Amino acid sequence: MAENQNNNRTRIPVRRPAPKEPTRSAPKSRDELRRERYLERRRKRKRNLIIGYSAAAVAVVIVAVVLSLTVFFKISSFEVGGDEVYSPDEIIAASELKNGENLFAFDKQEVADLVETKLPYVGELAIKRSPTGKITFTVTVAKAVMAIDNGDSYTLLDASCKVLETETQSINEDVAIIVTSPVTRAEAGYIAEFENTDDVANLTRLAEIVSVSELEKITQYDVTDINNLTLKYDMRITLKVGMLASLESKTDFIKATLKKLDGEEPAFKGTIDFTIDNKAFVNDVDEQATTLPAPAEPETEAPEQGESGETTTVAENHT
Repeated sequence: MAENQNNNRTRIPVRRPAPKEPTRSAPKSRDELRRERYLERRRKRKRNLIIGYSAAAVAVVIVAVVLSLTVFFKISSFEVGGDEVYSPDEIIAASELKNGENLFAFDKQEVADLVETKLPYVGELAIKRSPTGKITFTVTVAKAVMAIDNGDSYTLLDASCKVLETETQSINEDVAIIVTSPVTRAEAGYIAEFENTDDVANLTRLAEIVSVSELEKITQYDVTDINNLTLKYDMRITLKVGMLASLESKTDFIKATLKKLDGEEPAFKGTIDFTIDNKAFVNDVDEQATTLPAPAEPETEAPEQGESGETTTVAENHT
């Protein structure tokens, strides 16, 4: 019966909104259609012009590059200036550049590196191009500042550890002998190589500090222990300077100490320990290391600089 009652119920139809008809615009006139077609053709023509001009510009650039590399801007002459360490002909030959070659077809740094390797005493080569076709080389000479003692000869190095020459029989007074880890390569024109690869960087930095601070008469660098560097002054005084990182801050004190000692005892031979900042412990060459005064003792005082700029040493134990 329940089913009959449900079936007899009146079903109310659900009214859905009628679908909206698409809005139809009014038909375009002939003039409007002609204008639209005209604007479309104009846009296409503008795009084609842009593409055409771009292609033409690219073609012009390519042709200009090709012509500059093949027809125009050729090398016509060379000029060599600066330090006269090699003859102009040697410099030009080492560059491997020739008249008639393109002026812009080579890399200046590559040519400079080539010359500096072939001719070791060329420390730096500046290269200038001229629109007239002239190449100008300006040479800066490399200076020997360090030497490897081979026993029966020396190998000379510049401040960057580039080998200048091998098997030379003598060195100048301003060239320092270096004590390093074993040498693995020493070929003229190339950076020297050592068993300890840090030796090159340490020597380069040490040479820079000595040069900039004008610490003169340094005749030996010992970098075998980077935390306990030693220098030799005037071939007679060993300077214990401690760590490389702190050396730069000690140079003024070291110079003043050596100046005072040279004035008082110009023939002094021995060791001066500058390991502790602003202190200098002096020993004669004949004294035992155990006679060094302990820096913590009360009677040991830090060196002082007087008004004249002279520096006194902590102790001088001479027998």
